[in-house]
Amino acid sequence: MVNLVVVSHSAKLAEGVAELAAQMIQGGCRLATAAGVDDEAHPIGTDAVKIMTAIEEVYDPSGVVVLMDLGSALLSAETALELLDPAMATQVRLCAAPLVEGTLAAAVAASSGGALDMVMADAVAALTAKQAQLGDAMADDGTNAPPGATTLAAGSDAFPRTTASAVGSNASPGATTSAAGFNTPPPGSDARRTGWRVANPQGLHARPAARLVSTLAPFDARLTLEKAGRFADATRINQVAALQVRKGDEIVLYAEGEQADAALAAFLREAESGFGETFSTQNGDTLWGKAVTDLPVTASAWRLNDEAKRSSAVNGNTQTRSTAPDKSNAQSRSTASAEGNAQAEPRSGSLPMSLEQKRSVPSSGDIQQERQRFVDAIDQAQRNLEQLAAAISQRLGPRFAGIFEAQAMLLADEGLRAAVAEKIPRLGSAAAWRQETTAMAADYAGLQDEYLRVRELDIRDLQAAVLALLDQTPPPSPPDAECILVGEELFPSRLVGLDRARLAGIALAAGHPLSHTAILARAMGIPIVVGITGLLDRVEEGQSVTLDPAQGTLSLS
Repeated sequence: MVNLVVVSHSAKLAEGVAELAAQMIQGGCRLATAAGVDDEAHPIGTDAVKIMTAIEEVYDPSGVVVLMDLGSALLSAETALELLDPAMATQVRLCAAPLVEGTLAAAVAASSGGALDMVMADAVAALTAKQAQLGDAMADDGTNAPPGATTLAAGSDAFPRTTASAVGSNASPGATTSAAGFNTPPPGSDARRTGWRVANPQGLHARPAARLVSTLAPFDARLTLEKAGRFADATRINQVAALQVRKGDEIVLYAEGEQADAALAAFLREAESGFGETFSTQNGDTLWGKAVTDLPVTASAWRLNDEAKRSSAVNGNTQTRSTAPDKSNAQSRSTASAEGNAQAEPRSGSLPMSLEQKRSVPSSGDIQQERQRFVDAIDQAQRNLEQLAAAISQRLGPRFAGIFEAQAMLLADEGLRAAVAEKIPRLGSAAAWRQETTAMAADYAGLQDEYLRVRELDIRDLQAAVLALLDQTPPPSPPDAECILVGEELFPSRLVGLDRARLAGIALAAGHPLSHTAILARAMGIPIVVGITGLLDRVEEGQSVTLDPAQGTLSLS
């Protein structure tokens, strides 16, 4: 496996980059740091011998990628290569990628089994998502809109609806790149169009985006969605989500083909119905009352996936937090609080590596078998989600069923399936799936809009579901008695599969109040607190704990 070395003038900077990369590695590649100099008075600098030693520490015949910050770090790294054994030096690459983004991208590629050239390419391309995202922010003022596009004046109430109007010769030339790096060509000169100002409070997040895509996909037409001069395939949910359509944004649907007019009409019907969401557009009177909050609940702690977390320790110089409870400061009654940490950012790529990912790359005779294994697993996962959506629609209503309908739609995406199938000969089915979905989760985690950003958890939910089917790994079962689930995080599909009668509450070390897990827990009447500092270090399996959702605390007995 390709391993990494991070070179920096600052030891603290290198340690921070390594800590971020540890969230991506999860039992994959090794990472060493070579940073600073051994001079307490002047610790900033680089040392060629230290870099050489770090390379030797993580060396693997598959190769080593060295990422550097600036200036003399490059000179020191080049000197380190000259000091290395020549045979070893031939498998070491100095990478020009930006230190933070490049290290994270390289960690994902290497941990997924990528070859040396692939790891280098992914690292060098690591700025693509950020560049596209900043480009999206600059385009929001409308200055980069395509020629001929209709622009709303400030304060106007609705987008001019020009259903079936011809775009003509003013259609913008050249393809554009979405926030997630999709290259989507603009509409043709004979495209017809209609527009809408989005009024949904959270914009086109996962559920309304899925509703839009499912409405448009059946039409025999090429359908392109535009926001501020940026284009996306309107039948691909990843591309629609990557446009980051927020409340008040103006979007235009272009349609070409036999059923263009019918598709435009269907789009307007969906837009007028809020893309499946119900919300008020009027500013009426507000009646005030007293809120009724969830009362504290007490039960035994059930630690979720302790064994899986222990098996995902990171190799090399990076470390993972111990899951053993810290009893050194234990008191008869103590409280872990989520205050100040409930808004913690969701983590990307944090799924423990499955056993299947450690399999060797398939031989030429096994490639078709591996591809079929993947197809069987993703098809089954899609069917499971469709059945789950139907069940949730009956239990909680269509609004919440849309969460899993959107997930099922993602699994049906032919582009995603094709991307994984292309990587299977090099990586095997599980590693190929993990690499593709980890990158997708990172795209979501990098979005500007907070509501869309936390949807990276849903992508990792899908990742886990397919990997479990490939590995034939059953989910853990809760104890027979009522319990409070304690864990790092909880996927939405895992939550709704638990027995509500035995689940008194949920306490998570990570998570986010806007995640679908939190939304579903509230809908199911399950008290939940996220972002609890010190949770996994302090709580033992079976320990009596009291969860107070109103205060955001977990009290330990």
